[in-house]
Amino acid sequence: MAQLSKNDRQQMLAEHVLNLGTVRVEDLLKLVDASPMTIYRDLSELENDRVIVRSRGEVTAVATSLSETSMKYRLTQEEDAKNSLVSVFAPLFTRGSSIICDDSSTVFSILKEYTSVGGLTIITNNWSIIQLAGSVPDWELITLGGFYDRHLDANYGPAGVKMLREIRADHAIISAAAISDGVVYHPYAAVADYKALMLQAASHSHLAVTHSKFERKALYRVADTADFDSVVVDAGTSNEIVETLRNRSANVKIGTPVS
Repeated sequence: MAQLSKNDRQQMLAEHVLNLGTVRVEDLLKLVDASPMTIYRDLSELENDRVIVRSRGEVTAVATSLSETSMKYRLTQEEDAKNSLVSVFAPLFTRGSSIICDDSSTVFSILKEYTSVGGLTIITNNWSIIQLAGSVPDWELITLGGFYDRHLDANYGPAGVKMLREIRADHAIISAAAISDGVVYHPYAAVADYKALMLQAASHSHLAVTHSKFERKALYRVADTADFDSVVVDAGTSNEIVETLRNRSANVKIGTPVS
């Protein structure tokens, strides 16, 4: 069996725990072809990133319908799936465009591929995107203020809400923690409301999502997929999911495969 990379190994461990809720450590040692010391180190890093918690020989998922994994962890996951989305967004990234970006690692992954396009205005509450946009000399950056959430690496609160109600951007691009029955959900009510407000603050709204999000659930509604101007899914998304979205009038666009 080929050795997995660290990111692939940790993703396999995390997804196994997320799917089952609670798993015995001894079962995880059988799941991955790696030494016990390596797996214990992986579990320690996942625990530090608030993906799992360990107790008395068991590993339990932290990220459930009630919570979200950290931005630091999400930035390392599903890289090929996220890259599959990039080319579909090319028509949006033209000089003079203003784009609202949410706190998702998916939108960060898309945005970083368009730093060669000048004259953009980026509006965001996410500090990873703020740092990226701030490093591009020809971009204007509008930061949405508020209380800084270290776990999500983003600002939230009344200050940002007030700003969103006073602007009108060309596009808003958001992702999803979960999609169920064609509806976008998020584990945190405040974040779900914030994302919904981002959509209202733009002339055109776009959902960028990888296929894993269709297998997850969360509590708070953001928007119906049919309400977006486009729903961009990665090349690994099943035909069944694509047809289901299109049957509810969602404008689905499929990303290109990444070799």
